[in-house]
Amino acid sequence: MRESARMPGTNIYLTYVSSRVSGYMSTVVVHLTTERLPADLLVVHVRLIVEGVESRQTLTARPSLNYTFYWNRLNAYRQKVYGLVTVVSTSNSAIITKTIIIIIIIIIIRIIIIIIG
Repeated sequence: MRESARMPGTNIYLTYVSSRVSGYMSTVVVHLTTERLPADLLVVHVRLIVEGVESRQTLTARPSLNYTFYWNRLNAYRQKVYGLVTVVSTSNSAIITKTIIIIIIIIIIRIIIIIIG
């Protein structure tokens, strides 16, 4: 946020820039799901890389799911980064479904039967 106010009777402006405030963090918001989800979707995996700083999260799937990444404007070497940057990689994938969980349970049961039997 940036605001300027002219000092009365002068050509001087008082300017406030929120990004210069101590503790300010840039944000990246990723929209992960729509209002309607597949019935078997259980989790969503998120991976973001900004200036070499990686964030990975696994979130419970729900309609209209967003993920907000707060970045302290430091790169992977802990150096201050100025100006605009690009989110190098974003990915979200729904890889665990009820079907996969059922298959894993069946495999575990078969292994137990082999060990016991």
